[in-house]
Amino acid sequence: MANLTPHKSCIKKHQEPIMNTSRIIFMGTPEYAVPYLEGLISAGFNPCTVISQPDRPSGRKQTIEPTPIKKCALAHGIPVLQPEHIRDTQWTNAIRDLSSDMIIVVAFGQIIPKSILDIPHKGCINIHPSLLPKYRGASPLQTALLNGDSETGVTIMHLDEKMDHGPIIAQEKIQLEMRETIISLRKKTTEVGIQLLIDSLSKIESNAVKYTEQDHAQATYTKLLNLDDGSIDFSAESAEIIDRKIRALNPEPGTWTVIQGKRLKILEALLVLGDKNDELLPPTTFFTKSENGKKYLYARCTPGILQLDTVQLEGKKSMSGAEFANGHRSLL
Repeated sequence: MANLTPHKSCIKKHQEPIMNTSRIIFMGTPEYAVPYLEGLISAGFNPCTVISQPDRPSGRKQTIEPTPIKKCALAHGIPVLQPEHIRDTQWTNAIRDLSSDMIIVVAFGQIIPKSILDIPHKGCINIHPSLLPKYRGASPLQTALLNGDSETGVTIMHLDEKMDHGPIIAQEKIQLEMRETIISLRKKTTEVGIQLLIDSLSKIESNAVKYTEQDHAQATYTKLLNLDDGSIDFSAESAEIIDRKIRALNPEPGTWTVIQGKRLKILEALLVLGDKNDELLPPTTFFTKSENGKKYLYARCTPGILQLDTVQLEGKKSMSGAEFANGHRSLL
């Protein structure tokens, strides 16, 4: 079996830099991947090259911005390649010419073909934030929160041609807190993942690593989330389910409902116990109450009561539920 150990609140500090003899290519693109690249460098696993997605337009002005990984790599003096299509033969040849021993992939954003997977003799290594074979695919952390799981984890795996299918090098469990959000959970998995990756690379370097095939019959899959997944229906969903959505899907793709034709983002909320009178209200009712001199906005769900702490009406800045109730009474 793979090494499966519980997550501790404080992971150990990175050991002294390792005398790494392998030529490593790092493939990644978003901000999420930056701590992994930084962690590798600080531990002595200095990539010879970084491969990232092409620079894209960003922000309201749509100015061309380098990817976060590109910024990080250049700051450390590491050359960067940016293929539009990694499957093109020219990129296979370019990567082969780098004579790398290993490729590490963290949220690169393109499917890597077998022609590239076969190049490094120590393989292609990937970090996936779930306990594979559970939650393969694009949204493992969000799915764990949406399903109300009590634990998830991080897997270091050897990449093959199928999605999150390759043999496991190491795994570590992470316990989910009662009010866990995608932001807090992503931070946990990153902290655990960096140390687990460094430990795994040390074992690969010393030829001490053991690979464990996944039980493919137990595989479950997650999908790429979009704006529609964040839709909230107070008349058809329980307060518990909506609460999970809000914690799992903010800031992206976001959670929202429609009030009198206007979209209202629900950014933060709290599952609360209502009194008997609250429970008699019809679903989708919004109401306010004051406690200890402070006003709160609530929504009647099916069943349950949700306290709406932070909301944002389309075209407006985010505000507290009470501020929304005071300024937009006609919508409630």
